[in-house]
Amino acid sequence: MVRLADLVAAEQQAAEMSTASRRRFQDFLAGFRASVVLVPFDDGGGLYSIQLGGIRWITAFSSEETLSRFLLMRHLYGERGYRAVLGARLLDAVAPAVSGPCGIALDAGSENGRVLPPVAGVVPEQAAVEQRLRAEVNGSSGVRA
Repeated sequence: MVRLADLVAAEQQAAEMSTASRRRFQDFLAGFRASVVLVPFDDGGGLYSIQLGGIRWITAFSSEETLSRFLLMRHLYGERGYRAVLGARLLDAVAPAVSGPCGIALDAGSENGRVLPPVAGVVPEQAAVEQRLRAEVNGSSGVRA
């Protein structure tokens, strides 16, 4: 038999866990924004990115070691340059300038890999997926950065 008190306790525990998860992500986001990350160049000299699920993901790395492992894993051999970029600049200027939704894949392919999706609160509102979808529904071609 399920008691009302058990349901209330379970709901409270879920709410506390959700709040703690949100807080951890906000702390991670603040740390990323303040950090310098390494973004490899693609073969054309642009920033290396991957298209997945309709979203362009710019790859960024917290260390040269993590970047090197990723390049080896992707069979991207040879001399490949990279650029050191402030995380805030990637989120506030670079991602919104990309045509279509764009997020950041930090330390892709590693145990500590994380993503910063193109949603409000992570990227500027005009570059968020929600805003771009609204623009499409309203018949606009979307926001141009």
